[in-house]
Amino acid sequence: MLERIQEIQGIGLLHQANGQRYPCHKATLVYADNGRGKSTLTTIFRSAAIGNATLITACKTIDGTLPTKVVLQFGSGHKVLFENGVWTEKRPEMLVFDADFIGRNVHSGGMVNTDHRKNLLEFALGEGAVAARAAVDKATNDSKTMTDKSKSFIDQLTGYHLGLTLSQFEQLPQTSDIDAKIIGLQKQLTDANNVAAILAKPVPNIVAEPSFDIDDLFAGLGLSLKDVHAEAENVVKQHITKLEGKDAESWLSQGRQFGNDNECPFCDQDISSNKLVRAYQTYFNAAYGNLKTKVATLQNTVTITTAASIIDSFAQSVEVAVTQAAAWAEHVAPQAISFDADTALAALTTFREFVAELVRRKNATPAEPIGTAEEKTTAAAMWEQVITPIRAANTAIKANERVISGYKSQLNNNSTPQLQQQIKQIQATKHRYDPKVVELLGNLAAARKGVEVADKAKKTGRDKLNSLMTTILGKYQTSINELLKSFGASFRIKGMSANFRGNTPRSEYGLLLRGKDVTLEGVSPSFATALSESDKRALAFAFFIASTLEDPLLATRTVVIDDPMCSLDQNRRHHTLVLLKKLHSKAAQLIVLAHDAYFLRNLRDALLKEDKTAPIATFQLIAAPNDYTDFAAISIDQECESNYSQHHRLLNEFVAGERNDPKSVAKAIRPLLEGYLHRRYPGLVPKNLMFGSVVALIRDSVAPSPLCHAKNLVDELNEINDYAGQFHHDANSGEDTPIVNTTELKAFVDRALGVVHKGAPI
Repeated sequence: MLERIQEIQGIGLLHQANGQRYPCHKATLVYADNGRGKSTLTTIFRSAAIGNATLITACKTIDGTLPTKVVLQFGSGHKVLFENGVWTEKRPEMLVFDADFIGRNVHSGGMVNTDHRKNLLEFALGEGAVAARAAVDKATNDSKTMTDKSKSFIDQLTGYHLGLTLSQFEQLPQTSDIDAKIIGLQKQLTDANNVAAILAKPVPNIVAEPSFDIDDLFAGLGLSLKDVHAEAENVVKQHITKLEGKDAESWLSQGRQFGNDNECPFCDQDISSNKLVRAYQTYFNAAYGNLKTKVATLQNTVTITTAASIIDSFAQSVEVAVTQAAAWAEHVAPQAISFDADTALAALTTFREFVAELVRRKNATPAEPIGTAEEKTTAAAMWEQVITPIRAANTAIKANERVISGYKSQLNNNSTPQLQQQIKQIQATKHRYDPKVVELLGNLAAARKGVEVADKAKKTGRDKLNSLMTTILGKYQTSINELLKSFGASFRIKGMSANFRGNTPRSEYGLLLRGKDVTLEGVSPSFATALSESDKRALAFAFFIASTLEDPLLATRTVVIDDPMCSLDQNRRHHTLVLLKKLHSKAAQLIVLAHDAYFLRNLRDALLKEDKTAPIATFQLIAAPNDYTDFAAISIDQECESNYSQHHRLLNEFVAGERNDPKSVAKAIRPLLEGYLHRRYPGLVPKNLMFGSVVALIRDSVAPSPLCHAKNLVDELNEINDYAGQFHHDANSGEDTPIVNTTELKAFVDRALGVVHKGAPI
């Protein structure tokens, strides 16, 4: 509870105001004329409640020389200061209704905007929805923070994925040896631009391998005289077949035993010129000659097919292939080509010597078969040793030819745009897995996850807050409409709800006036045009009261209300008093500031009627030097008393010995008597008559005029008027002001009071 407004300095008209002498109680009533600083004081309270220093700095005294400072004393003497532009702490238990509340939460200049809706919802929900609203706000802020981070990371990644969407860039698979692949593709691109020249390069081809027909060699070596006779025998058998006799062959054989070389054993005929015999002889001699020729040819064949030049020629061809393969090294990775000529030559020499020896032996005995199966196997193995290094070289040549052919095929299929795209793709892959990019993408993934988590929390929080808002606002609408009804307002609110348009919860409601819908803004009829200023204040006050009375922490609150009754609010005076009494009974403290002393008096009396011992503090804001404002004591009763009552009090206080100004007392005598007569005879004594004329009117009255009942006072009234009149006639500035003799004054005061109290001279 606020115990004392100890000091206010440099804020509006409260340039050097000291409230140390004026304690605040559970009910604190502050009187001030309009323009004397009530709104400034409530602004200070609001600033303390929410800790907003701007509210105070904006009200700095325009012509002031003092720094802004506030000292508020709360329970147990605890002081809260505003100094050097900051509050030492917030006092959220203070709830303030003033023009700023209306402008922030209800309307401004008759217009209702988004901020009004948002602020009103926040106020209406109160502490009951703080946790839910805080959760939504936190999730919303977290989502925004993470979204901003995501955007920042996306912006940082922009230069890395040119030509690709970020999604495509993120999904690029990791590739090994990426630099080598880039170099390879760039080389392919260069080659694709020079395809004709590249394709014209010779390709290494396998070298023809030397051959040696082992089978043919050993067939020749195996020839013998037996083979010659076999040929001749074949001719004879053909002749016997012509004889068409079963015993022809036997017959010929037996007869041949008795003949000589030139005579037939059967007919003793000279057969030297016989065609058959000559054919047999001729054929036999030719076959034998052929045998000798073949044997002689074997030597020549071996000499040619096992010459050392074969290895030299093959080696030269291999060198050509090596040179050709090397020419492709800038395009492909060639396989090493080598030929072990020494090994091949040595093997060939050994082979040559082996087969040459066989041929030599054949030449020596051409009619005898030469060469065993084992020797043939040995010869084949020896030749394999010759051919193995040759085949190894050809295998390497073939491998290079295959690689080069594949490259040429690819080169034919490659297109410059395609290769350029591949290079871009693989360069993008390199960027994708750059450590800096990997870190950025990791941060982006974390930020996206943060957005996802925050959005999920926001949805959960909104659902919870929606449920809470539906319950609270439904009850709030009912309370507001009951208040409006009690205020005698001709309108009601309807459809009170909330939404999250713009990502911030805000209230929605409509108005119902004379059975017609009234929008808050837009087309007529609208809030601005359909409601009077009094209606708008009534609505704002209803909003405040409805929320405050439902506040579960109301018992701890200090409720501050600035001008609950202004000239616009006379039609709801009584119910406002009822509501303030209710607030007083429920809140920890009620502070009411007003320029209507009568309202404050009525409120005080209403509170005392409820509890005669209720602690009530009253003080006022009054003008101070230089037209600033300061705190001062006030008597609400005196501030509200009529002139008649004031005059009556002055005279009674004088009689009682209180130190009042004698001249003021003397001047009060005649107005008191005038007031007395006006009240005793209402409507019979014209208000514009001078006191002497009133006495004359009484003197001249006749029955049945009630004035005739005061004729007994005529002489007394004239005598008192003669005395008191001297203190009212000061038009002649040259005359001295009459000196008041207190003894004489008391006598006339007693006589005047006697008239008032007894209705007769004393």
